[in-house]
Amino acid sequence: MIMKKNITKQRLVRRRGRPGRSRAATVAAAAGFMIALMFFAAPLLSRAQSADTTSITITPPFFSLRVSPGDSWSSSIRVVNTNPGALPVTAEVMGFAPSDQEGHGRFINPSSLASDTDALANWITLPQPNIAVPSGAAAELPFSIVIPRGASPGGHYAAILIGTQPGNASGGGSRVGVSSFISALIFVTVSGDIRADGSIREFSTDQSFYEKPDVNFSVRFANTGNVQLRPVGQIQIYNAFGQEQGAIGINQSGEFGYVLPSSSRIFDENWQGPDSLWNIGRYTAVVTLAYGDNGIKSASQTLTFWVLPIGKLAEDAGLALVVIGGFIFFLRRYIRKTLEREMGGATRTVPKRQAIEDAPVPPQSPRTIRGEPPQRGTQDDVVDLRRRNRPR
Repeated sequence: MIMKKNITKQRLVRRRGRPGRSRAATVAAAAGFMIALMFFAAPLLSRAQSADTTSITITPPFFSLRVSPGDSWSSSIRVVNTNPGALPVTAEVMGFAPSDQEGHGRFINPSSLASDTDALANWITLPQPNIAVPSGAAAELPFSIVIPRGASPGGHYAAILIGTQPGNASGGGSRVGVSSFISALIFVTVSGDIRADGSIREFSTDQSFYEKPDVNFSVRFANTGNVQLRPVGQIQIYNAFGQEQGAIGINQSGEFGYVLPSSSRIFDENWQGPDSLWNIGRYTAVVTLAYGDNGIKSASQTLTFWVLPIGKLAEDAGLALVVIGGFIFFLRRYIRKTLEREMGGATRTVPKRQAIEDAPVPPQSPRTIRGEPPQRGTQDDVVDLRRRNRPR
């Protein structure tokens, strides 16, 4: 019986020890699974992610043309497919108008322009709005514009949106394609009574005083004509002595930067001048913008601002006071030392009262005053001179 009990205890101990070894094995297996997932599943995830990323390239992205009433014009947009698979694309005509003063635009649904016979979106025709572009190839998307004979002179604006076709969610699939679009803008100027009018409505800085010459300028240009304008110019900065300290170009790069009729656009620029104490004081900034055909018209405005590095001036003033105080201290010390050497030793300062008491008294000659002896009731130091010259 004793032997059986010992054997039973040993079996219990062994059975209790097996769970410990199974936990270690489970941890090792989980670690191996995670490593395998990192090496084998990551490429699959990256492939899936790259498959969801679709890029579309079009050229040209902008058309600008001048036409006359009754004219027709045709062209095409080149669509380039750099994706690994074939790219089905679709095109749609939209109206275009400015949305804010920062140069952003908005697309207008053609259904809301159906009754507007003067809208450019109604003049554009897409003979083949749906095309398929092979991988690594390009395809042409043609379009045509027919100008009505009664079209109003001036600028007309539209856009052609080109994007991927939406995916098919039928058949119980869980993946739905999302269409992404890119736009090609079309600006048409119809000949006739063209008014290229504009003005600078605002020229300002974000502050009036600056600690250093780091100034943000804002220029707001308004188009009051009937055709798009592209104002180009610069801001010139002068110091208090009339010397030019810098110039900033405005809207000088790229083919965009247009201001559409009955709208305004803000151009923000920054100027950083030399940070020196010699360049402080009152500054003058002059903005000049040219617009119209070949820049035949211009507008200009002027403003002033101050550059006063108060903190730096206070630091320099404090340093100057310290230097001047130290110079005066050492100068007085040098003069005192020099006087002591010339006098042969250090001079002793004598109190004022003691100097008066020690001063020698000069001898006084005795004086004789003729007259009567002092009367009774008078002081000894008072002499009665009333009887001095009385005849005897």
